[in-house]
Amino acid sequence: MKRITYFIYALILAATAGCDLDQGPYGSSIVSDEFYTTDEQCNGATQVAYRYINYSSWWEILNWRYLAGEASSDNGWIGNTYQPHPTYDAAAHYTIDAANDRNEAQWINLYKSIGRFNSTMEGISKAPIADASKRQYIAELKFLRAWCYFDLVRNWGGVPLVLQVLSPDKHPGRNTVQEVYAHILNDLNESAGILPKKSAYPAAERFRASRGAALTLMAKISLYMEDWAKAETYAQTVITEAEYDLEPEFSALWQYTYRNGQESIFEIMNGSSQVPALPYNEFAVMLNSPGDAGWGYYSITSDLENAYKSEGDSTRLQWTINRHGLPVAGDPNATSFDGRPFPAQAHSKSARFSRKHYVPKSQRPSNGRSALNDKILRFADVLLMHAEACAMQQKSGPALTSLRRVRDRVDLETDMGLTGWALINAVRKERRLELAYEGDRLYDIRRWKDANGVPVINGLFGPNGTFVKYNTETSTDPFETTNNTEAQNKGINYDPDIHSLWPIPASQILLSEGSVKQNPGYF
Repeated sequence: MKRITYFIYALILAATAGCDLDQGPYGSSIVSDEFYTTDEQCNGATQVAYRYINYSSWWEILNWRYLAGEASSDNGWIGNTYQPHPTYDAAAHYTIDAANDRNEAQWINLYKSIGRFNSTMEGISKAPIADASKRQYIAELKFLRAWCYFDLVRNWGGVPLVLQVLSPDKHPGRNTVQEVYAHILNDLNESAGILPKKSAYPAAERFRASRGAALTLMAKISLYMEDWAKAETYAQTVITEAEYDLEPEFSALWQYTYRNGQESIFEIMNGSSQVPALPYNEFAVMLNSPGDAGWGYYSITSDLENAYKSEGDSTRLQWTINRHGLPVAGDPNATSFDGRPFPAQAHSKSARFSRKHYVPKSQRPSNGRSALNDKILRFADVLLMHAEACAMQQKSGPALTSLRRVRDRVDLETDMGLTGWALINAVRKERRLELAYEGDRLYDIRRWKDANGVPVINGLFGPNGTFVKYNTETSTDPFETTNNTEAQNKGINYDPDIHSLWPIPASQILLSEGSVKQNPGYF
């Protein structure tokens, strides 16, 4: 009997030296000769793999989704001002270095997940099961791996492509950005031709990767590559196949009980009563007000609130931001723990918190373990990707059609005469309003360029950035301007020659024996 022990080698790139799968619910060693012998085992191993898109640890992976994606943008602050958190502040305020532990944890855990998927694919590929089942399970795992590589490449640029189980003495260097994207798209294209449509899954299995999920991620990646024609094609395919639709009401998406509804393309399942489940969603606590027993991290900027107000967008404002002293959408009687109006200013930079991560008090589990799902891909995003791809090709008609579908849901008029940069900027603003606090904002402002070809983020941050000037010269917000425990000039340290990517963790460069090189400007 052959027993092979699973482990993560120091660089984390190989992720496994064997094929012990640790596939039990709490981590159990599996004897390789006794596993991957039946369809049931292969199916179970594939389903359990879904928990490792976050490597079963909310802290390292999902934490970065909001630390980088929102708090390092013009949407958010670190927010919590009653605890020291220097490595968080360093990311959000652009003083980050290669020793940053949050940055390091994200890199390490993404490669752990990739190693897990590679190991599981190897086992399934050798299993004596029907070819059709084998192809589907591997296609699902390739989708999960593609998502992890997408997160890696948009955070750090070119990264090592590890596509099989490696031994600890292997130290692959960085592939180029183009090589990483090409491989992701190749895997997703294969998966899209194999995976079932969402509607073909039983209701209890609609968390699984579908054809639509693969096509949606291909559309998103094509936007990052500025391949507008392919982004349009992939997004249009998802629209035309009609597997998904907008929920009639924006509020429906943010109900505690929402699970894989008609707008959902891919969600991370949370809650001990679901399979496959992470233990629970900590962000219902982490992003909630300290006045409601939350931790107060990643509070929302007045700048984002102003964006909703300037558009007359009361629906999405209420369902995106819980604001001090105002009723909570869907929980109008909510008060702070001491009876003050919710969410109660208490040790917070802005007293604005994410409604998208809020659980009404009457629905909170008695053990405090939230089962709120994380929405990763949804149909409104597809419509806005389609609108952006068309606008960038000066196809105003189809761009406006998709843009209007999103705005109609929240009763906002759409100027159907928009063209050129007016249309492009309207689509970009709509992405901010629709998708705020879902983890995309930083990556959007990094990839977008203005009419002069300059990244949009360069105009927001730095000493002359409009977001910095708003906070330091214009804003009279009573919370932000009076609580300088977190610096009001967030973003002033941004350097466009450095901060378009995060630093490769110093520990991983060292452990790679020099095969992995640092991004420019970091030491």
